[in-house]
Amino acid sequence: MSRVPLVDPNDPGLDPEVREMISRLGGSESFSGLPNVVRAVANHPGALRILMEAGSVLYSAGSVTAAQRELAYLTASLANDCHY
Repeated sequence: MSRVPLVDPNDPGLDPEVREMISRLGGSESFSGLPNVVRAVANHPGALRILMEAGSVLYSAGSVTAAQRELAYLTASLANDCHY
């Protein structure tokens, strides 16, 4: 069980800003299939906005190559002493 609640995209009380960002991610059906980290970050609209902006830079065509993306992942893993 997660310690941070996961956002339910079908919650009627969901923040309108989060709901709008969810619609840009493909709607509630697509959002439910996203990794739980995205659903946890969605508890804070500002954090979700930053995550989406980073994703748009990393995954938009022509922005960052696959090799550059991998280098960023490996650099972050090394800097944070990750051994996996």
